[in-house]
Amino acid sequence: MFSIIIPTHDRPLLLTRTLESLIAQTCQDFKVVIVSDTAGYLPPYNQLNQLAGRFDYVLRCSGKPGPAASRNLGLAIADSEYILFLDDDDTYRPDHLARLKARLLQDKPELLFHDFQVQNEDRTVFPPAPLPGGQKVSIADVTQDSVYVRNRIPNSCVAYRRDVLEGVRNETDLIIYEDWDFLLAALPGRRLVHHPLDGVVIHKSAATAPENMRRGNSRDDQIVDVMLQLYRKHPAPNMATRLARQALMGSAGVVLELAYF
Repeated sequence: MFSIIIPTHDRPLLLTRTLESLIAQTCQDFKVVIVSDTAGYLPPYNQLNQLAGRFDYVLRCSGKPGPAASRNLGLAIADSEYILFLDDDDTYRPDHLARLKARLLQDKPELLFHDFQVQNEDRTVFPPAPLPGGQKVSIADVTQDSVYVRNRIPNSCVAYRRDVLEGVRNETDLIIYEDWDFLLAALPGRRLVHHPLDGVVIHKSAATAPENMRRGNSRDDQIVDVMLQLYRKHPAPNMATRLARQALMGSAGVVLELAYF
């Protein structure tokens, strides 16, 4: 039913936790595609042994660094009915895939997104120590049009029917928002459906922690430029969305004519 694509970069202990959450699933109707862009450490063999026959572990030795190229390589391998993306520091609750499968089998939606949970943690120890402040997050108010304005759907909270992704790939030149760009590329002519499932746990450490000073995490200076780039690449579906884009930029102090949106 599922191919779960996990890009990873030099975080074998966190990847171990992610794989353990897959091993614990009450629904085992999945395969895993793990793509690492870093040599020099041993993969979590104990966990992979428990997924024997249902995983591909690929060491990517070419292409641009970052998750986009790794996800693309995973897409080239994935062959299940639905494609899921999961970051190497996030996890599933044990019944997540069972509940997701039950919903998908009802009418085989093209694109389904769902709610999630946030767990703050201290990663100076292993296993990471939970911290206060975690919460369940509902994104039921997200609409198909609103995704063209800003994206509130985590990459790990979308189930893509595989035929929807024919010709769709992650943009490797983006330093931020490549997951938003990917979703926008898959949207035209498709229906985006919400389901009130919150079995994905997004684990977060302090914003100033060393492990967060990676790639796009500290590139707030790029937000406006990349958003405008994506606005040009993915035209608004209607006038209301164009106006919403203009208003959002205006709230950030960026005043532009409607023609930009």
